[in-house]
Amino acid sequence: MKISDIIRREEYIFSEVADDLEFNGMKIRLEEIEDGDIFIIPNSQRMPDYSNCKILPIAVICDSNAVLPGNIPAIRVENPRIAMSRAFFRYHNPDLNNMKIIGVTGTNGKTSTATLISKVLSDAGYKTGFIGTGKITIDDKEINETNYSMTTPDPDLLYSALKQMSIAGCSAVVMEVSSHALALDKVTPLIFDYGIFTNMSKEHTDFHGDMNNYFAAKLKLFDLCRCGIFNIDDVYAKRAYELCKTRKISIGIIWRGDCWATNINNRGFAGVEYIYHQRDFSFKTKLSLPGIYNTYNSMLAAALCIDMGCKPCDVKNSIEQISNISGRYEIIKSKISVIIDYAHTPAAFESILKELSLLKSNKRLTVVFGCGGDRDREKRPLMAKFAEKYADRIIVTSDNSRRERIKDIICDIIRGFERGKYEIIENRADAISEAIVNSQDGDIVAIIGKGPEKYNIDSSGYHSFDEKEIISSALLMRDQKRQ
Repeated sequence: MKISDIIRREEYIFSEVADDLEFNGMKIRLEEIEDGDIFIIPNSQRMPDYSNCKILPIAVICDSNAVLPGNIPAIRVENPRIAMSRAFFRYHNPDLNNMKIIGVTGTNGKTSTATLISKVLSDAGYKTGFIGTGKITIDDKEINETNYSMTTPDPDLLYSALKQMSIAGCSAVVMEVSSHALALDKVTPLIFDYGIFTNMSKEHTDFHGDMNNYFAAKLKLFDLCRCGIFNIDDVYAKRAYELCKTRKISIGIIWRGDCWATNINNRGFAGVEYIYHQRDFSFKTKLSLPGIYNTYNSMLAAALCIDMGCKPCDVKNSIEQISNISGRYEIIKSKISVIIDYAHTPAAFESILKELSLLKSNKRLTVVFGCGGDRDREKRPLMAKFAEKYADRIIVTSDNSRRERIKDIICDIIRGFERGKYEIIENRADAISEAIVNSQDGDIVAIIGKGPEKYNIDSSGYHSFDEKEIISSALLMRDQKRQ
C-alpha cells in the first residue's frame, strides 16, 4: 500500500514523504513497530521515547509540534487524530455499502439499548455486528481479545473490526459511541444510518472539563448520522433533539414524543410492562428486564427497529424474550438476591439503589462498591452519598484501581459519608464474600461497578477476576454456615 492510499495531499500541511512510498502497516504504539511500518502520533504532548527503539518507522504522521529523530521523515497534519481515523479506515477499507451503521451514545443505558437493538435485528434476519463496552461480536461470537475493555475501540481496532464484519456479511452493526470516541474523532470517517441519545448526566469531567464540553462531544454523533433518535424526557437529549438538523425521532413518557409509553407497571425483579404507542398503532409489552429505566432503553430500541422496517409485533416479541443483559441489573437468586450491575456513574448508581430499596420490603439492602482509579474523582463522594441514602449496609472496596492507590480512592469516597455507617474491605473478593455470607434470608446484596468484567486492573496490569465465580463460592459458604 502507498502513502497516497491513506492520506490525501489536501489533508496535510507539509510532507517529507513521497506519495508513492510503499509501507507494510500502521501502528499507534511505538513498541509494536515492525519493518516497513508507518507510525502515527495522535498527540505531540505525549511523545514516545525513541532511545531504546530497535526498529524505527519509515515515516511518521504527526502534528507540526512533534519533535522527531532527524532521520525519520514526517507528514505534518493539523489534526493527527482525524488523520489517524481516516488512515485506518482507508487501510482496512471495510465495505459498508450494504451495512446499516447504528451508533448509541449517552451517559447510561448504551449497552442495554444496543443489546436490545442487536437482538431485534438478529431475530429479524440481519447478520449483526456489535461493538460495545468490553465486547466486539459477530452474531454473538466474540472477536475481541480477552482483556478488551473499551467502549469504542481506537481506530486501529475499530476499522479492523468493521472490516471483519463486512467480510462476514454483516448487514447491521450496532455500536456504542462514547464521548471520548467522539471528542477524539475516532468515528469521523463513518456515516451512521442512526444515532441514539439515551441520556446525559455528570460524568467524565476529568476528560471533558465541564458539562458543556461533554454535551458538545455527544452532539458530534448527530453531525455524522442520517437519523437521530432521542429520549426527550432527558434534558440534554431533548436539547440535542432541538439542535439536530437531520431527520429525527423522539421518544418520551413525561414529554409525549413521536413514540410514547403509558400504563407503566414496575414488576420489580420480574421486569416492567407498559403500552408502547406510535401514531398509527400501539402494543403492550412485558419486559423481563428489571429496572424502570429499561422502559426508555426498550422504547429507543423499538423506535429504531420499527423505523428500519421491522414489524411492531416482531419487535415486541424479540424485546420480551430478553431475560437478562450480562452485568446490567443481573439477578442471581438464592435464599438472598444478589445483583450484579455495571453502574459506575452517580446517576446510574442512584437509580439502581433507589430501585432496589423499594424492593427490599422489611429486609436489608447491602451494597458493595468502589470507584475506578485514574478516573473522575469528583463523583467518588457522590457515590457514598447515594449509598448512604438507600442502603442498610455499605461495604467500600476496590474497583480497577489502575495506577492509583486503593487507599487514596477510598479516602475520596468516604468524604461523602455523613453518618459514618460504612465498612472498608479493600480486597473486592473478600468484600463480596463478607456481604453475602453474613446476609439474612430475603436480603438483597448489590455488587456494583464492574458488571460483566472478568478482570481487575491495578498498577501491574490486568488480572483474572470473575465476580460470578466469587458470588457462587460465597453463596455456597453461606449455605454451609447455616446447615
